[in-house]
Amino acid sequence: MSAKQIVVSATERLFNQKDLAVVDEVFGPVYVQHSALGPDGVEGLKGLVSRLPKASGYELVRVIADGDLVVTEGVFTGFAPVPLTGYDVWRVVDGRVVEHWDALGAGATHAASGAGASTETGDSAANKALVTEWAEKILVGGDHAAASAYVANDSGIDVDGLAVSYVAIHAAIAEGDLVYTRAEGELDGPVIVNDVWRVHGGKIVEHWGLVAPVPKEFPHGNGAF
Repeated sequence: MSAKQIVVSATERLFNQKDLAVVDEVFGPVYVQHSALGPDGVEGLKGLVSRLPKASGYELVRVIADGDLVVTEGVFTGFAPVPLTGYDVWRVVDGRVVEHWDALGAGATHAASGAGASTETGDSAANKALVTEWAEKILVGGDHAAASAYVANDSGIDVDGLAVSYVAIHAAIAEGDLVYTRAEGELDGPVIVNDVWRVHGGKIVEHWGLVAPVPKEFPHGNGAF
């Protein structure tokens, strides 16, 4: 199976079926955990899954795969009074999931132009390069005057109105017209900034985003990034 197929199957078995057997089948033997929800290693993952509420569920909304990294966007129910949007990044090496990062929040923001429907086709490398340059130069570097070179005029993306300050881009994962970036930021404290950008005609035309606070404590020493 491809890295994408492994992760899609694993999330279904973990979050909906609560199937601990999948951990032995495709995780580890070294499993580096960056989530604050569970300890490091495969045993920590088993403990996390065993504590999931029986009535909880997960709906996969989007998956983007790029080399050994796969990001899943999904909706978790049964964990809180409202559904939670989750962005999970998984590293897959030689058919095994060996590292994981996440962020959870009450909902994702969305801005879009009318430029073409998402087809998940396109030049992944070119789109990744465009979004990475945009993120480094505009979002982190603060060169807002140059934003129009990267973003369609009717996209609804307003860099001058951003509440969060981007500090560093830690990951860019691209497939077709979609590029996911995971960033470190500041918004009344340190935050994890999750963005999905859709590129059409050489410009960013659509954006989904979720900002989540960096947890104050972790059951491991790996940190959020």
